[in-house]
Amino acid sequence: MINRVTGEISFRDDFHIAPHRAIELSHATQTLSLKGWKRHLLGFHPSEHGTFEVEALSSHQGRVQVVLLSHQHPFYEPGTVADADRRAFHEGVINSDLAGQREFAWGEAVCRLEAPCNKDWLVIAYNRDADVPLREPEVLLRLVAHENIPDESTTKGSERTGAGVASPGLSLGSRRASFPSVVGPAQ
Repeated sequence: MINRVTGEISFRDDFHIAPHRAIELSHATQTLSLKGWKRHLLGFHPSEHGTFEVEALSSHQGRVQVVLLSHQHPFYEPGTVADADRRAFHEGVINSDLAGQREFAWGEAVCRLEAPCNKDWLVIAYNRDADVPLREPEVLLRLVAHENIPDESTTKGSERTGAGVASPGLSLGSRRASFPSVVGPAQ
C-alpha cells in the first residue's frame, strides 16, 4: 500500500496517490482557509490491509502534500477512548509497509487523532520540496540523457558504466548505453 522508497500509496482498485502530483480521480473537494489549499474527499478504497477512507490535502496547482488514511471495519466502536483500536491497526500498517520507520527523504508517517469525532488517521505528509525518487522509467530516461554513449568501435566486446560495473545495456538504435548502479534495488 505505502511504498517506502517513493511514498506513493497504491490501492487494489488501481487508485494511486503520488507525492506532489495532482489527483486525477473525480472527487469532491473543499476549499480550505489557507490560501490555495484544498481538501480532497477521495472515498473508500480497498488495500491489502482492508478498506480505508482516503482524503488528501493539496497546495496550489492541486499537488498532493498530505494524505490521510483511516481504516474502516465494523469492529471499531465509536466510544473507544482515543480510537485506540484503529490507532493500533494504523501502527501495524506503519510496521508492515514501512518497517516501523516514520521519517523518509520523501516525508513522514504519523498517526493523529481527530478529537471531535474520535477518529484516528494514518497521516502521510510529504516534504514540500522533497527530492522524491522518480519512477524507474523516468529515472532511466534521465540517466540516458546524461550518459555518454560509447562508440561501438571503441568498446568492442565490453560494456562500460560510470561505476565500473558491467550491467545490461538499453538498446538505443545501433548504440547501447549502460547505466551505473545508482538506480537502487528493484521493487
